[in-house]
Amino acid sequence: MTDAAETDERAEHIGPEDANAESGEAAEPTDDEGSAPTECPKTRHWSKRPGLWVAAALVAAVLGAGAFGFVKYQQVTDEVAQLRQNQADRDTVAQLAEDYAMKSLNYTFEDPDAFFDTVKDGVSPSLQDKYTNAGDLLKAVMLQAQVSSTGEVLAVDPVAQPDGSYQVVVSAHQTTRNLQNPTPQVSIILLRVTVHKAGDAWQVADIGPETGSKQPVAQQIPMLEPPAASGPTPGPTPAQPSPPR
Repeated sequence: MTDAAETDERAEHIGPEDANAESGEAAEPTDDEGSAPTECPKTRHWSKRPGLWVAAALVAAVLGAGAFGFVKYQQVTDEVAQLRQNQADRDTVAQLAEDYAMKSLNYTFEDPDAFFDTVKDGVSPSLQDKYTNAGDLLKAVMLQAQVSSTGEVLAVDPVAQPDGSYQVVVSAHQTTRNLQNPTPQVSIILLRVTVHKAGDAWQVADIGPETGSKQPVAQQIPMLEPPAASGPTPGPTPAQPSPPR
């Protein structure tokens, strides 16, 4: 048999399996083709929609700005509330000091008990004790000198102290008269009223002349010492007679 005949015979005996094998060998991928990276579906999803990244960034920025703005708003609100509270305390203290100064400036020897009851009402225990301890002496002075007084507050200046209390300087007109000077005497005085917090309320803790100011003696109420009693000057002691010789 010739070579051509053998070739034809082999071609006739090639089956489907041989054809598939040959096609598989031809379709086998190379090393380079098999090592190509495959793209993650999520990455491919976001890369195809860049607007989502922009939107997420904008949302984060808006949320951050909103949180910062809320914190600043709370700070400003707290500061405003504190300022309002401080002003309310200042107004309350000023009114309390003014009212108490009026109590201390208006009195009469005709009813000293009413005066002491008034100035001891609602004040601190220490100030109550001060008036109680000096009460008998002061009543005697008022009755002996027949002292009476009226007053009018001109201005108040409350100043907050580091301990939370207030020192209130009160300027006032005071009109006084007594047995020795029945004609009313008008003068301007300065008082210092101390106001502190007692629980949830403000309370007068002390009162006295403002530092550096000096009131006339007749206006110093309460007084600590009664005026010296006036009387005729005693005459010279008579000489003893000489003993007889």
